[in-house]
Amino acid sequence: MQYVFLTSFIGGVLLAVRLMFYGAERRLRPSADTLPLRRWEPATISFLVVFGVTGYLLTHSGRLSASEGVVTGVVIGAICALVITRLAIAAARFQPEHDPEDPRFLLQGRVGVVTVPIPAGGEGVISYQDVAAFPSIRAREIEGGAIAAGIEICIDHLDDGIAYVELWARVEERL
Repeated sequence: MQYVFLTSFIGGVLLAVRLMFYGAERRLRPSADTLPLRRWEPATISFLVVFGVTGYLLTHSGRLSASEGVVTGVVIGAICALVITRLAIAAARFQPEHDPEDPRFLLQGRVGVVTVPIPAGGEGVISYQDVAAFPSIRAREIEGGAIAAGIEICIDHLDDGIAYVELWARVEERL
């Protein structure tokens, strides 16, 4: 019977790894009245792991017979599966109050070109491609250095309407 418990535990752990990689969300677009969650996955995983651990520990130590270990494992596993399913549903229903996207980092990683030279410790102007347009924005070098016109840069972040940039060649070396 211990092999059944160990197989249940190992199967639950393998399914948990799969769940960590792919998540429990439905692959197809759910309708408005359904949760975007496959509830059977967290329930099955928690049941298998808890059933395997509980049954193995109680029967291996000799405290319970095999049939008592199965019954106890099923009861404790079912309770844990119910609790985990309720937690997964609560997490799926959670809606953030505001958009977590920080506007300072919307342009992070965009490559652009310096159009007006950036002096050391000063501001210049860059342009970058956005859809079909090439908007211009004031810019500073992230470390306070100078950048000549026509040099490719990478935008790090925006702060008060000023783009803080770094030489694209330097970023490319790190990649």
